[in-house]
Amino acid sequence: MIHASRTYSDYSTPATIRLLDGLLESTSNPQKYRTTMHDIGIELGKCLSESISNSSCLVVSTAEDADFLSKGIIESISSNASKLYTGVFWNNHYQVSDGSSVAPVVHKYLQPGFQESKNLIVAKSVLSGSCVVRTNILALIDELDKDTSIFIVSPVLYKEAEQSLRGEFPEEISSRFKFVYFAKDADRNEASGEVTPGIGGMIYQLLGLSEQPVRTGYMPQLVKDALSTPT
Repeated sequence: MIHASRTYSDYSTPATIRLLDGLLESTSNPQKYRTTMHDIGIELGKCLSESISNSSCLVVSTAEDADFLSKGIIESISSNASKLYTGVFWNNHYQVSDGSSVAPVVHKYLQPGFQESKNLIVAKSVLSGSCVVRTNILALIDELDKDTSIFIVSPVLYKEAEQSLRGEFPEEISSRFKFVYFAKDADRNEASGEVTPGIGGMIYQLLGLSEQPVRTGYMPQLVKDALSTPT
């Protein structure tokens, strides 16, 4: 599938391009969409494996991404990381009167011991702006070592997203960012903020969720499993 406004990163392969196309082809089939997003997570994890080899990692995501994209990343890097911690944020993402977006953290789960992580991996199904990722990094940055590497990991990002996110942080933090993605899109719907073709639309509906998890009490299986596992 050819998209005139899309370019591919050096991490991209024919297999990952097929997976990205698979997202766009399964927008009316939530179960297939979930499986494809999980498989993309596995491929993104492969891109991280060498960088995080034999060191501790904290993988964080929003609640809607936890059981699919984030789970795939976790499964992919589990044999390379010396220790693996999980974090999930329930963000209430909305626009304020001036048109800008905010995404306060209403609830969060952070696996005990996460502070020792030497790598912070922030997973997001699509990176359109800086709002959600910025908020979640800020919620963690003071609890991690000042030399912790920060990986921003997403299947697709908007062409201005990297610059926008870096601009939200002082140099001593933004210099630690490394962006890992497969495709960069040049178009975005300014009314909705959705990147096009992006991941095919609004992630909640694509995954079969009614709306943002923070508004429905949705609990990812990833968190349920972590809470039921003795520490």
